[in-house]
Amino acid sequence: MRLINKSARQLLLACAAIGALSCAAPPALAATAPAAEAGLQTYDIKAQSLETALNAVALQSGHAILAPSRLLAGKQAPPLKGDYTPSAAFQALLAGSGLELTEVGDNFIVRDPRDRGDLPISAANQPAASTVAEVMVTGTRLRGAEVAAPVDVITRTDIERTGYSNVGDVIRSLPEDFGGGQNPGVVPGATAGSAGNQNTDNASTVNLRGLGSDATLVLIDGQRLSADGGFGASDISVIPLAAISRIDVVTDGASALYGSDAVAGVVNFILRKDYSGAELTETLGDSTRGGGFDQTYSALAGGAWASGHALATLEYNHQDPLTAGERDITSSAPPINPLLQGQNRLSIFANAGQDLSSWATFNLDALYSQRQTGQQFEYSDLGPAYTYVETDRSYFAAPSLAFTLPGSWTAALSGTVSGSRNSEALHFTGGENDTVTTNTLNAAELSANGDGFSLPSGEVKLALGGGYMEESYDFTESASAPEKTSRAVAYLFGEANVPLVRSDETRLGLNGLDLTLAGRIEHYSDFGTTANPKVGLRYRPAPGLALRATWGTSFKAPQFGQEVVPDSAYLYPAAALGGSSGQALLEYGGNTHLKPERSNSWTAGFDWSPPQVHALTISLTYFNIDYTNRIILPFLTPVGALSNPAYAPFVITDPTAARQAAAIATAPTLINETGQAYDPAQVVALLEGHYINATAQKIDGVDLSVKKGFALPLGSLDTFASASWLHIDQQLVAGAPSQTVTGTLFNPPTAKVRSGLTWVYGGFSSTGVLNWIAGETDNGVTPNVPVSAWTTVDLTLTYRFGRLTPQLPGLESTLAITNAFDRAPPYARGAGVEYAGYDFDSTNASALGRFISLTLRQRF
Repeated sequence: MRLINKSARQLLLACAAIGALSCAAPPALAATAPAAEAGLQTYDIKAQSLETALNAVALQSGHAILAPSRLLAGKQAPPLKGDYTPSAAFQALLAGSGLELTEVGDNFIVRDPRDRGDLPISAANQPAASTVAEVMVTGTRLRGAEVAAPVDVITRTDIERTGYSNVGDVIRSLPEDFGGGQNPGVVPGATAGSAGNQNTDNASTVNLRGLGSDATLVLIDGQRLSADGGFGASDISVIPLAAISRIDVVTDGASALYGSDAVAGVVNFILRKDYSGAELTETLGDSTRGGGFDQTYSALAGGAWASGHALATLEYNHQDPLTAGERDITSSAPPINPLLQGQNRLSIFANAGQDLSSWATFNLDALYSQRQTGQQFEYSDLGPAYTYVETDRSYFAAPSLAFTLPGSWTAALSGTVSGSRNSEALHFTGGENDTVTTNTLNAAELSANGDGFSLPSGEVKLALGGGYMEESYDFTESASAPEKTSRAVAYLFGEANVPLVRSDETRLGLNGLDLTLAGRIEHYSDFGTTANPKVGLRYRPAPGLALRATWGTSFKAPQFGQEVVPDSAYLYPAAALGGSSGQALLEYGGNTHLKPERSNSWTAGFDWSPPQVHALTISLTYFNIDYTNRIILPFLTPVGALSNPAYAPFVITDPTAARQAAAIATAPTLINETGQAYDPAQVVALLEGHYINATAQKIDGVDLSVKKGFALPLGSLDTFASASWLHIDQQLVAGAPSQTVTGTLFNPPTAKVRSGLTWVYGGFSSTGVLNWIAGETDNGVTPNVPVSAWTTVDLTLTYRFGRLTPQLPGLESTLAITNAFDRAPPYARGAGVEYAGYDFDSTNASALGRFISLTLRQRF
């Protein structure tokens, strides 16, 4: 992206050069740019066309605004009456339009979030040099192409309205995301099949569809972020929230475009660029029940000039722990056990871009994060206390060169260097165990993009490229030999967008029809060659309505940790695992014979924004995934494993003393939860819990999103609702009975809904959100019993002080209340069978309670 200069003169020159834009600025601005956000002004503008209303505010406020005419065509603005800052006035007019406002220096740009990225305009003084550069959309590698895959865009405005202070909370609020896996607040036993998973590094990960934190690909400005720890997933909490411009969420398999790990979808964090100014933010929050006090401080500063830009962000977070002894629902658990970990985290992000010539531009994204966490844990009152102290470091650097080629073609040469180092010291009565887990990712890619050839229906857009990637994983443990492994991947990809019917909004029933074809060939040093295609179709029968469908295959190589993670061994009372008398021995560990995972997926849906209805957008998507060779730990939870016939292939009854000894010998220590001495004669069953390839998973469901804006006599009102319905069936081995995963303990719910409204008036805005998670079945007890649904309400109030603080016109405050009615998590006795006292499903509910935070933000 290139800068729009702060002066309105250059802004208007850019408008003249590109012609198809609506540009609004008062005549006086041709010579002098206004002061940024001089304060509140009184407006009284009637309901009229959006373009006319934006012009009126620009003339009155003294702030120029730039918008593509195609975005404003046919759109109406609500009346605007009252006191507003210029930014708030433009936002009120755009409320519910589906368009986004971006501030560039003293001026503003209107854009469609689906166009991806800040509207790029050259800052050259001559109109002929001013051009609009198309930015690629997440979900396609083609510039300027519509996407057939379902894509959700979380804008900067959306992020600030949530009141959240970290990116993990933003992602976990999405109905399509599951809070299980590697995420804060996931307590022991609450990650299906991964015994003792306490998420000791306090990472946040994306877990779309509940298919696992490793089944969603995480990108930063289109480049891969390395895995964190031993679980093959990227830790998104290292990204400073203040650095994010928007988040693109693709809820469709995308291996044909991006390679391995994109089975459930892709989340692309687009970072802020071309920002001129500075921003200081402070957020303090605490639970009204006590525990978990959180404080976050961030500073952002950036500058832009005619041929480049630079930006830096620093974010510091300190969180106090929340322990089981501080909540009634966990009062019977050992009081020192964590519900939320304490942590100190520092993250630094920097971005810089510079035009090297008229045909070459250099850009660099760089990120560094360091976090310290600590906690104490007792498996039971009878067992020893364990103390964890962990230090994690993550880094990411992505340099790139973009080239303008003859004709419509562009090319890019990009590289990525990313990695993480997790150092954990575990101390317990009678011993200690130190581990270091290191992940690295190095990649380079060359790609080209442009118009291939012409058809009577239009230009065929093409994208071609290839690259090379190396990943490595090192695990060192004081109690066992180090484990090291790596892989290299070479790949080629291509994508084409074919206009089958030329776009024409006057042709009723056939405004346009586009076909997208994509394919990727990869060669893995450890798994050979794989090829994955994808086909997309986008049909526009009428203005504002698009029907879309996709089909494709995805590929996922095993996590390194799934292959080489060291063994562990646990001894339980057999009754705790569904048996009767005696003891049961449970072993976990890696499997070097795992096969790659594969999937076939298809989606069908529509996006509808009827021009005749003001500010209404409806999106509906049906998705279907056939997931084979899914790598899992056999036991969804070991609770009930001895009585569930689905687990019979993994249970050895009356294991010999030699077999027991073999299981214990490969583990650093035997964790004894029986309260009695280990006696091989008392062990009635051995559960083999090493990673395996499940025969099949069948996933399908529906995503729905509705947004509607209303004009009010006082301000504007935006309403929104999003929901996701999900069903997962799983077959562990051929011939074994299929079992339903969704709606059971520690697994994704069958439905999640998030709905709310935002009222904006002058410098004031308020948001109320209703969150609903469907009830589930407590399959940890016999007979199974239902668990109640969980409903919470979040409130956010924001005020921009404006003329109340003329010396600091950019000051604003936000009061956010999460779980405003202090709803406790639903009781689930089966959740506390394996680890006594944890009587709720922490993957779908939180014991934190009502949480109140205050944010002060000063923009300069």
